[in-house]
Amino acid sequence: MVKKFMEFSRVTAVSVLTASIILGGASLTYSSNIVEAQEVSSISATSVQTVDDYHIVAVGDSLTVGYINGMEKEANPVPYGYVERVYEQALFHGLRASAANYGILGLTTEGLQHYIEAAENGTSVKPADLPFGTTKDPRIEQLAAATPQLFADLADADLVTITTGSNDFLTVFDKLKDGTGAEAVAAMLPVFEQQLEASLRAVIGINPKAEIVVSDLYNPAPHAKAIISEEAYQALVKASEDIRSRIENVAKKLTGEGFNVRVAYVGAPFLGHELEYTTVAKGDFHPNAKGYTSMGKSFAQAIWGDYREAAPRAADVPISVVVAGKELQTANKPVLKNNKTYVPMRDITDAMGALLKWDGKTQTATVTLGDRVVGITIGAKTMVINGKTVALDTPAYLQKVGKETKTYLPLAALSDGLGFQVIYRGTLKTAFINK
Repeated sequence: MVKKFMEFSRVTAVSVLTASIILGGASLTYSSNIVEAQEVSSISATSVQTVDDYHIVAVGDSLTVGYINGMEKEANPVPYGYVERVYEQALFHGLRASAANYGILGLTTEGLQHYIEAAENGTSVKPADLPFGTTKDPRIEQLAAATPQLFADLADADLVTITTGSNDFLTVFDKLKDGTGAEAVAAMLPVFEQQLEASLRAVIGINPKAEIVVSDLYNPAPHAKAIISEEAYQALVKASEDIRSRIENVAKKLTGEGFNVRVAYVGAPFLGHELEYTTVAKGDFHPNAKGYTSMGKSFAQAIWGDYREAAPRAADVPISVVVAGKELQTANKPVLKNNKTYVPMRDITDAMGALLKWDGKTQTATVTLGDRVVGITIGAKTMVINGKTVALDTPAYLQKVGKETKTYLPLAALSDGLGFQVIYRGTLKTAFINK
């Protein structure tokens, strides 16, 4: 029984994906919230600053969904695929980011073309217009009806990521292993290239300024004689190379026309790591956590030229803090107190370029940033934003650091008071603070 379906909505500038998946007769219901457990409270709309965000839109097949073999057996699974890792990389690069995920299980490139073209043309698409591979997505009716929101998200996108092609060529995988699929692949390649180009042109038709990054395909078959013959393995490698060449052709053609289209080379890192990066040993070709991390790195390299990680933490440091793209490296460590994370106020405001003044008599810190002036008093459950008093869930306090006393305030105060985007990613145990 399907309990929840896809919702496309902005929540604190980030889209939330709620979905149900059925695989092999089992029901999988999960809630993938790209914002995860923020320690940010809600306050009146008058104190919220409207800021354009770096919007990521992901479309494609189950690799975009972030499916991992066995997720349907978990009580409350939360996908953590390449899309979530790309989103985290945007935060690492100091971007006030949001993301919307339109991944569809089993989607073929033909289905991708129909889906994006329907959004471009402002028409609805029937579930039957979204061809599938071996697995049908039970959210298909909701996804098909979501073309207006897909259009809106693509029109607002700074980055569009795409995975496609796996379901197209899955039908000839067994033939390649038997040494009889080369002709079938050769016949499919021109059609795949045409459908991929049409899909990307539809994205461009909606938003010609967006950066589009499409991945090549990885070969999940391990290079092991006990599992696959050398001849079959080389045939699969050759097929992957041919598919990659077709993707490169499309990217080169569109780039030559002045559009920003790139290829994320996810396939090469999987070579020699197929058993480590996938669950092929269990009969499933999807990546595992290591595989999705590898894909995230490949996308990040294509987009930003690097892949960032927080530095190792000491045992007594609960989380890492990244401010405007730079990790906070200071003796004033974050503090976990009453299940709330507190950070050193001056370190954060200095990193953001804000002016901080301290009144020892009233024990009040006044922060000025742009047209916003915020007053925070030690122990007070309110703060003053541009002259207006606003409730604060947990007050600031004074923390002894060595021989000095520092003002520590909860992450929520940074968001509510100064209008920063504060995102805590439990997957990384890292808080990102961006303007």
